[in-house]
Amino acid sequence: MSVEDAAGSMKPEIIKSVQNIIKIKSVKEQTACGMPFGKGINDALVYALDTASSLGFRTVNLDGYIGYAEYGQGDEIIGVLGHVDTVAEGKGWMFSPYEGKIYDNKIYGRGAIDDKGPTVAALYGLKSVKDSGLEIKKKVRIIFGTDEESGWQDIDYYLKNDIAPVEGFTVDGMFPVINAEKGSIYIELRRDISRKSKGMISIKSIIGGNSINSVPDLCTCELRLKDMAKLMLKDTLELYCEKNGINMSMEEIDDLHVITSRGISSHSSTPWKGKNAISQFISFISQFNLGQNDVSDFIKFLASYVCSGSDGADFDIDCGDDILGKLSLSLDCISIDDEKARAVINIRYPVTADYEEIMDKIRKIADDKKIDVSVLNHKRALYVKKESRIVSVLMDSYKSVTQKDPYTLSINGQTYAKAFDNMVAFGPVFPDKDNCSHMPNECIGIDDLIECTKIYARAIYELAK
Repeated sequence: MSVEDAAGSMKPEIIKSVQNIIKIKSVKEQTACGMPFGKGINDALVYALDTASSLGFRTVNLDGYIGYAEYGQGDEIIGVLGHVDTVAEGKGWMFSPYEGKIYDNKIYGRGAIDDKGPTVAALYGLKSVKDSGLEIKKKVRIIFGTDEESGWQDIDYYLKNDIAPVEGFTVDGMFPVINAEKGSIYIELRRDISRKSKGMISIKSIIGGNSINSVPDLCTCELRLKDMAKLMLKDTLELYCEKNGINMSMEEIDDLHVITSRGISSHSSTPWKGKNAISQFISFISQFNLGQNDVSDFIKFLASYVCSGSDGADFDIDCGDDILGKLSLSLDCISIDDEKARAVINIRYPVTADYEEIMDKIRKIADDKKIDVSVLNHKRALYVKKESRIVSVLMDSYKSVTQKDPYTLSINGQTYAKAFDNMVAFGPVFPDKDNCSHMPNECIGIDDLIECTKIYARAIYELAK
């Protein structure tokens, strides 16, 4: 039996496993005993390992940080990486994001395409190799990550405590093959509040964003308004929203006025695909006289350098190349109260850009405006030549199953491939299909899911034979 036939024969089991793991809300939470990223993520990891064990694989749980299923013999390890953690669900779903609902031949739910669905496909791809009876000469590990959407502490733990694969792929991108990924910098902008907000328009708090790699779909601001400021702000808000086609509203709650800004979430690597709820609010409120205080200065800084566009031009860091295109910038989170103001931005930069030069320019402007800058996380850009063995094998595997000519892609996002040598992203999003990662109504087509399983089965065999 071919690996493709073996994969196709397991369609009901594959669908059920994807539905079951979607039902587990695996968003990062506070550390618990033996659960470094919280109970939900741990439950998803345990489910993946239990499923792998039931399929006949040796499994290893590395202290709740990460785990893997292993099959085969030999000194060399082929790695196939996915992740079971997800971003928060956000708003605007047709169905419950943790139901695994099947509708119109698609499975809906947070993690369906990023990255639970394709991770299950990879696991059953390995089962297809096992069931086919074809001989392989290397070990294959399906590695279940748990912190991909945050800081990659899972990968750090794996590399400190186990053996790195010699080559492989991550199931967290697009087909045919992604051989180039932008560099990524998460930057915290911070200012302590000593000069308090006061005057006709006084800001008590601002909160927005629920993930540092998603365009935020919600931002709320509590204000104290005096006299005519109440009517003026309400009327101006309505006109501003109508003119700019955005969704913001204001209501009075006790002695406060609350402005709610609603946007559309997307992955922060493609900020132009969403509507940033924080940026549209900051752009609006910065028009007004907010007084001489630290909150006002912080808002003006964001409005001037962060919220006016996604290309980084106001920081003088806009750049691009023929491999990965242009730099992008996204304002992902904000938190302002009586004590501190904090925002997190994400910058994705092309292969030819210089990380140190980008940071020097940002720090120079921030220092002048008395804004503290901290790098929360940095991942280098990735470029693997088309002629390399790993890219060639994956392209051949894709063509073998789909009968379509393969080619290489570059992306704004980042994947686990950056953490290893000889690794690239391979699926699950097919050409001409929308990538709904991090968006409401995230889903994976059932036919695409089974096709993924067949492609992964073929690729695993070709790399390990």
